[in-house]
Amino acid sequence: MASMKTSLFISLGTAILFFGLFAQAGPRDFLFEDAFVCDIDGAFCLKGTLSYESNPRLLHLRARVKKAPGSGLLKISLEGKNRQGYLRFTLLEVRVRGNYSEIINHKMIPDDPDTLTWVVYTVEFDSDEDR
Repeated sequence: MASMKTSLFISLGTAILFFGLFAQAGPRDFLFEDAFVCDIDGAFCLKGTLSYESNPRLLHLRARVKKAPGSGLLKISLEGKNRQGYLRFTLLEVRVRGNYSEIINHKMIPDDPDTLTWVVYTVEFDSDEDR
């Protein structure tokens, strides 16, 4: 009987901790979701999702390369605002091999912890061949 009570208390405690973690998580904003996105020239394209969770301040890019001239550096410029309306800028950089269907799974915590929302400003691709 005592082991059953102990097991019940452990299960209940685990459930409370589990739900408490989700209650503390901030809202998730999608900068783009399951979208086809290309650089300025249209030479590099990907399909995927870029999200921002405000509580851990986490930008997360999950995508697949759809078109690339080869290996290089993907640069996504982001513009954000804080509560006072001041603009903030950050740069998400990801090195890619440039293979079709290559998986991109990149996380980043930007500077400026007071920034509430981000939007995509530009998408650029610097090919290694151009260097």
